[in-house]
Amino acid sequence: MKSSHSNACEISRLDTLRKFRVLDTKDEQGLSDIVTLAASICGTPMCVISLMDDRRQWFKTRVGLQIQETPREHAFCAHAILQDDIMIVTDARRDVRFADSPLVTGEMSVRFYAGVPLTTAEGHKIGTLCVMDSVPRELNDFQLNGLRTLANNVTRQIELKYVISEMDVKTKYLEESNFQLSVLNQELLASEEEIRSNLEHIRMLQDHLEIRERQYRELVEEAPDLIYELEASGNFAFANPVMERVSGYSKEELQQMKYWELVHLSHQQSVINFYKTQRKNLQSSSYNQFLMVTKSGEEKWIGQSVRMLFDEHGHVYKVSVIARDITELKHIDIKRAESERRFRLLAGNAPVGIFQTDAAGLCTYVNKRWCEIGGISESEARGEGWMKVIHPEDRHKVLAEWADALAGARNFVTEFRVINPTTGVRWVNSEGIQMLDEHGSLQGYIGTTRDITELKEVHNKLREREELYRLLSSNSKDLITLYLIDETATRTYISPSVKEILGYTPEEMIGHSPYDNIHPDDEAYVKEVMQSVVFSGKSAMVEYRATRKDGSYVWLESNAHPFFNGKGDMIGFQTSARDISKRKEFEASLQIAKEKAEEATKAKSLFLSMMSHEIRTPMNAIIGLTNLLLQNAPREDQQERLDLLKFSGQNLLIIINDILDFSKIEAGKIVLESINFNLRDMLSDTWQMLEMRAQEKQIGLRFNYDVSLPEFVKGDTVRLSQIVTNLLGNAIKFTEKGYVEFSVSKVGEEQGRVKIRFQIKDTGIGIAPDKLKTIFEQFSQADNDITRRFGGTGLGLNITKGLLALMNSKIELESEPGKGSTFSFELLFEEGENTIAAENATDTKQLLPDKQVKVLLVEDNKINQLVASNFLQQWGAQVEIANDGLEALEMIRSKSYNLIFMDLQMPGMDGYEASDKIRSMEEVYFRDIPIIALTASAMNGMRDKVVEMGMNDFISKPFNPDELRAKLIKYTTAKTEKV
Repeated sequence: MKSSHSNACEISRLDTLRKFRVLDTKDEQGLSDIVTLAASICGTPMCVISLMDDRRQWFKTRVGLQIQETPREHAFCAHAILQDDIMIVTDARRDVRFADSPLVTGEMSVRFYAGVPLTTAEGHKIGTLCVMDSVPRELNDFQLNGLRTLANNVTRQIELKYVISEMDVKTKYLEESNFQLSVLNQELLASEEEIRSNLEHIRMLQDHLEIRERQYRELVEEAPDLIYELEASGNFAFANPVMERVSGYSKEELQQMKYWELVHLSHQQSVINFYKTQRKNLQSSSYNQFLMVTKSGEEKWIGQSVRMLFDEHGHVYKVSVIARDITELKHIDIKRAESERRFRLLAGNAPVGIFQTDAAGLCTYVNKRWCEIGGISESEARGEGWMKVIHPEDRHKVLAEWADALAGARNFVTEFRVINPTTGVRWVNSEGIQMLDEHGSLQGYIGTTRDITELKEVHNKLREREELYRLLSSNSKDLITLYLIDETATRTYISPSVKEILGYTPEEMIGHSPYDNIHPDDEAYVKEVMQSVVFSGKSAMVEYRATRKDGSYVWLESNAHPFFNGKGDMIGFQTSARDISKRKEFEASLQIAKEKAEEATKAKSLFLSMMSHEIRTPMNAIIGLTNLLLQNAPREDQQERLDLLKFSGQNLLIIINDILDFSKIEAGKIVLESINFNLRDMLSDTWQMLEMRAQEKQIGLRFNYDVSLPEFVKGDTVRLSQIVTNLLGNAIKFTEKGYVEFSVSKVGEEQGRVKIRFQIKDTGIGIAPDKLKTIFEQFSQADNDITRRFGGTGLGLNITKGLLALMNSKIELESEPGKGSTFSFELLFEEGENTIAAENATDTKQLLPDKQVKVLLVEDNKINQLVASNFLQQWGAQVEIANDGLEALEMIRSKSYNLIFMDLQMPGMDGYEASDKIRSMEEVYFRDIPIIALTASAMNGMRDKVVEMGMNDFISKPFNPDELRAKLIKYTTAKTEKV
């Protein structure tokens, strides 16, 4: 780096520097404190007071540096002393003046520099107070002003030290003069003649001394700063006029006071401790700020440099102080800090992005919202970092406009795209306003950045819609019309498609009311919609018939939308209509098809109900009589045949139930229950029910149950049992040797519900890979040979899959031919409560109580009468039979029955009507007597209809003897309510 200086100015500057006799002197505490304070304010690791000699820069005081001096040609300060104000180098590596400097490239690795010239009263710049950092950075206004203030204090201290040293020299001179006078006096005593000869010389020395003393007095008394001296006791020994004026006390009053009496009570102890420390450390110089209370009670901030004079024993014998009233500066700093705090608070929470730059256009601050818009941090945005978020296609334009604004000192307004790493491309509007100082010089820009992506999209959509509307209105086959808001809704525009739709030209339709062409049957409806909806400022859609020019009618679907002026007043509405005649014809045909489909579905349900009844009725007789025979101690050969008959009847019943369940699932008519039940007991019962079948095949049936599962859960116990029975039954059926293993385990919890895994594993015949999906289809098995060998309808797995789908689950299958299969599924259950303990306490095996129970059995089928009455009589009930509903009505009037078993499907009066008429009778007996429905139907709606007709419960035929006995005991041993 090279610099040129005027020789005359440089010689004068060097003379001033050397006059102060500060080069190559020891470090001073006062200056060291300033350097430390400057580094703290600016947040930099390095700070020095650099004095610029002719060939070197010498560091009077330093923080963060080990070296004492550097060659002048490498010094940043050599350039800084050429400036009138602070010189800032944001990044030295990017500055051609310093990029190759050893201070930058060497061990110090200086990247950032800010230096304020130390300017003397005569205007000479003897050096700088500078801060440095090894990373690029910026200083805010507070830091810059603080650096300037501290630089002024450095200059003042150097000058004051020089003044004090001069005063010391003068004092020594006076002492020497006095000594000379004393010698002369002795000589005068010795030689009057010599005295006479030297008298003139003495007078000259006295005059010179008086001049010197007057100069010193004027310097002290006319100085702009507060100057005073303290005795070792803390009393004021001297105070200049400025001290008197600022404190409000006279010199005489001050001489009677201790210095701390002027210090504000809140600062007294800290000031005393500060100077006690200085005295203890034998520190000659220091600087401190405190709050002074004047005689009038006014509070003033004082910044003072203190020099303590110690004797050879380390005792303080005098304290000299040079101070300055810094109240205004302190208030400015406080206001600036508060202003900056408010700005940061407001900017940080502002809903728009806020940025600030320096005069060179480099970013110095961005708020949180700006970072959210740009997708980068504040540190990344500083300097030129903000430019990298600009879309590459917009970057040149934006930077050119920014450069023009800077060059012309104009405000900056533009729109451009940014690329946010998270939200992608966003449109922004950025506005920058100049910040000028009191002299009108540009200090930088402050501005806002708003995300206008949604607004851009709205404008683009509006533009697209306008273009589309123009295109549609002239080329669309829809009928587009504009109307006024008047009594007749006068038409002001209609699209050319009117010719094709209604046969009129646009000219024939404009100026007329839309009601002129509406079918008479639809006119009132259309007017009502227009008046109540559209004219109130809302959109509406209407369908109506319109009259064509040839007199025929066409169906139109018209969408009406109001439009408004800038004040929000509705000024008209627009309609878009299309010919829906073909759709109307299609809807009519669909309606016919729907009605036919509903009739077919109804016929199918009726057929299934009838088939269920017709099949279940003889099945009830077969299974019921078989159960009766099995209870009568048959011979061994009869036992085997009866077991076979019972097994065949149960298998046939399973097939019937599968067909009905398949029909219900297919129609979406199954509704799941949610009741409390003991999960382990239910699964154990199912396992035990199938264990005999496994024993007959000589295979193992294992049951593994996770004891961590809750005892009671809420769910559909019937459907869960059906699923487990299907899967376990299939596993036993298709396993010839080995075992079937049923495992139930806890998987985890979701949203307060326990997830349970059910797994059925067997060592059976397995399933081929190409059949893994087809076995879940309707009426499907792995192959025809399996159907012949093992039987079945092929509905079990399809029903299982459908039931699990209703439970928001699915079945999983793993299988290998010849090795076996594993079926599994997972279900969520709420933890349940033991609400069935009371029911379990009732032993369904017990007979009726000793009291006589009289039952009315209403049944038209003689075999069913025989089966039911035999079981009821075995359990101690007295049974009377009514063959139909009419007969039951006659018999019930005796009021001698405790319970009614009512068949639902009977000739003449069926069970529904009979139950309804019984409940309609006036006496309480007829409303309270329990009525249990006996039904061979398993179709949907049966349970609801049973409840609707006033019955308490129902039993499906063929009935299970244990279920029949449980109902009998339940409704004859406790007061019951309708289900």
